[in-house]
Amino acid sequence: MPGSIFVCRDPAGSQWQVGQLPPATGAIALIGWSLTPAPVDGGVPDAVARVLARALTSAARVTFPSSKVGAAAPGAWSPHDGDSIRTASPKGVAARVASRLTGAPRDLTLISTTRAETAIGLFDDGAFPWWLQGQAVLLSAPDAAPPDVDETSLVALFEQRWTAAVAALARFGVQGVVRPGVDGDVAALWTAGSAFERIVLGALERETRAAGFDWAVVPEAEFALK
Repeated sequence: MPGSIFVCRDPAGSQWQVGQLPPATGAIALIGWSLTPAPVDGGVPDAVARVLARALTSAARVTFPSSKVGAAAPGAWSPHDGDSIRTASPKGVAARVASRLTGAPRDLTLISTTRAETAIGLFDDGAFPWWLQGQAVLLSAPDAAPPDVDETSLVALFEQRWTAAVAALARFGVQGVVRPGVDGDVAALWTAGSAFERIVLGALERETRAAGFDWAVVPEAEFALK
């Protein structure tokens, strides 16, 4: 399927709905895509989701809320089919996130993985809908343990001003966050430092080209026209 994946560094426009810009710390890049013919539905097309999942898991440990796995013991990470899962207390973060996302389960389970076949599920979860900006993805070093993010920090990623809260994630080893932008048709990549941004975007360029897509880094005005 012909198409392209493209990136805009340091966007400034509020139309992307990716929080306060510029962020208080770190940097944000927008990731966009186009296919021919254009997809009818919003969100991430399957071919693009496969590229993103491979890129993210080749560069980082990927941690995100999922309704596709059963609940684990609250508070502790447990092994699950090659990945790790952790469930938040029903009276804590799960209930607070559920109040913001229609259909979110009361028992909120995080899954942490370095496998693309697991990570691709973050783009297609009805309880945490990417297309309704209902997903938050944590990126940490690929050889690191799953991050023990506290409830306040996790809930803050679902707020409109999430970019003001990302700096607090550093103490958990989180180096990046991916959040859906407007209508799920763009992805925002926040990184704590330029070195990690280069790693993630380098992986994305590599996987984009390997999948036969065109690749470009463009200014914001051009990004808006694609």
